[in-house]
Amino acid sequence: MVLRGAVLAWCIWGERNQMVFRGNLSSHHIILARVHRLVEEQGSYVARIYPNAAAKPVTSPNKWSSPPPGMVKINADASLEVDGWVGIGVIARNSDGDVLFSASRRIRAYWTPEIAEAKAIAVAVRLGKHFGFKEVIFESDCQVVINRLSSNAIFLSDLDSILHEILSSSTFFSYVAWSHVKRDGNCVAHHLAKLVPFGVEQIWENHTPMDVAPYVLMDFLSRN
Repeated sequence: MVLRGAVLAWCIWGERNQMVFRGNLSSHHIILARVHRLVEEQGSYVARIYPNAAAKPVTSPNKWSSPPPGMVKINADASLEVDGWVGIGVIARNSDGDVLFSASRRIRAYWTPEIAEAKAIAVAVRLGKHFGFKEVIFESDCQVVINRLSSNAIFLSDLDSILHEILSSSTFFSYVAWSHVKRDGNCVAHHLAKLVPFGVEQIWENHTPMDVAPYVLMDFLSRN
């Protein structure tokens, strides 16, 4: 966002010079479109010249596993519903597989899948802070977002503003890890994301809704 502001200031200065010396003045829509294009081009340029920012390929598990003793694992997922609704599901469990909290949130938005998944992780981080957890593994089945968070690769797109928010908020924790799991290992959060909560967001402490409980049991029985 700092760079976006700098580009905007640069474009405004250029427009000022055009008006003073040539008598030309672009519309606000043209200026904003120019800022957006320059920011996107800069982001692509940074991605090309800093190849180390690309995430290294890793083998992801296909089932949920318990976190180490003393740590909490929080799984998050997003579901793109019809008519512009996005469902978000979050569940936190300890090393014994016990549910510490589960949550479902519904938002009216038209987001890309990556932005929706990043928003789900942002909710997971917010709730992890709310419950006072200190050593946390955040897990999602969106490899693009997890890779970007793991490598701290922030560029200039709309997705990156959310990633920046997540990374800034996660400084609250004494230990943070970003974990990717395949869809089968994220089924509890996936089904929570499909629930319709009472109001905007609903949280269940120490348990999950009855519709999701069987998937928690499946994870418990198959955990490593």
